[in-house]
Amino acid sequence: MGRLPAVHEHMNRLIEILLGLDRGFLSREGDFSFAFNPQWPFSETVGATVWNTLLVLVGVAIVWFAYNHEGRSRRVKVGLGLFRTALVLLTIALLNRPVLTLTQSRVEPSVLAVLIDDSLSMRIKDVAAGESVTARIDAVAELLNGQNAKLLHDLAKVHQLHFYRFDADATAIELGTDRTLPAIEPQGQKTQVTTAVRTVLRDLQGQRLAGVVVLTDGRDMPQQSIASAIDDVKDFGVGVYPVPVGSDQPLRNIEMQQVTANDAVFAKDIASIRATVRVTGPGAQPVTVRLKDKATGQPVLDPAGKPIEQTITPADDQPQEVELLMRPDEPGELNLIVEADAQAGEIDAADNAREIQMAVLDAKINVLYVEGYPRWDYRYLKTEMMRDRTVNISCLLTSADPTFAQEGDRPITRFPQTPEELADYDVVLFGDVDPREFSDSQLQLVADFVSRKGGGFAMTAGPRFSPQAWKGTPIEAILPVDVTRTQAEDWGIGGATIAEGFRPVLTKEGQASPLFRFFADRAENEKFLKDGWQPIFWYVRGIVAKSGVGETLAEHPSEVGPDGHRAPLIVSGRYGAGRTIFNAIDESWRWRYYTGESIFDTYWVQELRLLARSRKLGQRKITLAAQKPVYDLGQQVRLIVRVIDPQLQSQLPEQIRVQLMDAQGQVVAQPTLLKQEGGETLLASFPADRVGRFTVKLPSVAPGVDELTLPLVVAVPRLELATPQVDRTTLARLASETGGQVIDLADARERLPQIPSAERLVPLLSSQPLWDAPIILTLFAVLITMEWVGRKMFGMV
Repeated sequence: MGRLPAVHEHMNRLIEILLGLDRGFLSREGDFSFAFNPQWPFSETVGATVWNTLLVLVGVAIVWFAYNHEGRSRRVKVGLGLFRTALVLLTIALLNRPVLTLTQSRVEPSVLAVLIDDSLSMRIKDVAAGESVTARIDAVAELLNGQNAKLLHDLAKVHQLHFYRFDADATAIELGTDRTLPAIEPQGQKTQVTTAVRTVLRDLQGQRLAGVVVLTDGRDMPQQSIASAIDDVKDFGVGVYPVPVGSDQPLRNIEMQQVTANDAVFAKDIASIRATVRVTGPGAQPVTVRLKDKATGQPVLDPAGKPIEQTITPADDQPQEVELLMRPDEPGELNLIVEADAQAGEIDAADNAREIQMAVLDAKINVLYVEGYPRWDYRYLKTEMMRDRTVNISCLLTSADPTFAQEGDRPITRFPQTPEELADYDVVLFGDVDPREFSDSQLQLVADFVSRKGGGFAMTAGPRFSPQAWKGTPIEAILPVDVTRTQAEDWGIGGATIAEGFRPVLTKEGQASPLFRFFADRAENEKFLKDGWQPIFWYVRGIVAKSGVGETLAEHPSEVGPDGHRAPLIVSGRYGAGRTIFNAIDESWRWRYYTGESIFDTYWVQELRLLARSRKLGQRKITLAAQKPVYDLGQQVRLIVRVIDPQLQSQLPEQIRVQLMDAQGQVVAQPTLLKQEGGETLLASFPADRVGRFTVKLPSVAPGVDELTLPLVVAVPRLELATPQVDRTTLARLASETGGQVIDLADARERLPQIPSAERLVPLLSSQPLWDAPIILTLFAVLITMEWVGRKMFGMV
């Protein structure tokens, strides 16, 4: 019995040789059939049967005619005629192209694509899971991997499964070794459902697609043209089966959108911290915003021992501004958190807080005040600054008699002549003074003091010299205003009395500046600035803020300058490492009326501190900052190190590594700072690739230089969470227009396996022609030979 298969195999091979078939052709699985495949002329019209009938009749007629006239016995003629007829019929059969065909079938499997939304909105916890709620992405994982991945096993019985993750586009993913879906961390910054579906359809084009299952919240961000996008998907003729994940109701959230504060304040000063808070969604309760110490996590207390906080009532999803005021006691570094209390049901509690860092500077400021003559501003300013405990002032009245004893906390007799002498001061203040009182080298000292040492410089206009007489001097370059169009005749020296005064109007920048903060209560301060402070009667005309340098803080309420904008009255700016201010008025002393020294003193102390800030910060020799305190996930973080000390600039290497630490203090990256041309700046850039609060640490770069730290926040992009509720309308339209169905998440485990299979059996035909088979040629040769031999035997040749 064991030899029968071998015998059968040899018999098949013999038949294959005789029929001229490929080796193993008869051993293949399938059905064999024999057929003719004639290709006669005009066979489409007359048909093959007509041709074959005609050929048979003609062939038989030729045989009959050929043998009917032979002179032999009837028996011989019939026998030889039969051979000739068989030969003719064989030839006609071969002309009909005999073919042996093997029919097999191939299965084209059904393919099902499964797309999983991995955008940031899938982190939202709004999917009911028993008595609690779970994140959307966790609900998807439970659906696919739950119950020992039963749903995946059920789908795999019917379809070949292809998995993709998507946000703006789709990317293929593979199942794990245990045939379950790997963990997905939602990181995508924007969602484009139809774009992702179109990508998958193109990827699987040519296969038997049963459908595309999309597990998503369906919210396209940024929104695109739905009609055209769906039309592109419809062209593939494949049904889309969206499974909405999440709630379609407006969701509650409290977002700390922005926090602004001065990067440096002076000890004992009031520091204003402004926060913009947006409360969205139904059922939001009043929100308390408080200031906390990052190191201890405890609320920061005011002088009365109460937490510094403010409560707001949500207002129609509109951003609201909160101001928190604190008074730091000691110099140093403050790391603070502005935090809004979380409420139940928030979609993202991580955006409730923002960190800020603030340098608290030594309040003692050394000021050099140079005035040309004892005008009213000089008299009051000199007296008030001598009374102020935080200011050490040295006054130099250039018009005074040589025997006059110059006034101030630190009396002097002449203007400094060396950088070392000028370095004793933080701020240099020029009044209406004649530039001819100084040598060129002394004026250059002032310019270098500001640009290189971070010193502060201010000029107060006057009717005699400032600023018109300073054109062409090193001081002109320092000023934040262009003085080239100021003219002496515009100033009205000795002219008519000005009877009508005006109150300066603050610009947006002026309102944000601490320069004009006279009262802790904001509303009270705004009312005073509008109606309370005394009018001014004179200002210098013809000045404009330098483009890209000067920032106008206060301007004239009605008159305009040479550039067509409102005439500037108080302009701040930067020059190199230092700060500058130009006061176009000389009557701030009028602000003492009805307020005593309070307003006048506050204004000037705050101006001097604003000017001294860079100088005080410069004592640290080096600063660390980020281009902005908060970055969206995926953006490029830019770190900036400024080296203020010229000697330190030459000592630093070309590259310095900093450490990026997470909230647990673990180092997650070590970006490299690269020294820029000139050596004053080092820059680093790296991607914000994870959400959270981080600290950048710059180690000590030289002896005597402290280690620096900087808080950094990487936040969820607001685009994804602006309207995070499920967009069922768009998903339903996508399903309807592609022939699919929307399947609820709760029903998905039962309904997804019901998606019809697209499997198809495809017949495969393998044909072998027989007209040139060895057995046919042999038969043809035998027939023609036998006829020839017979004719030879009977003398018919």
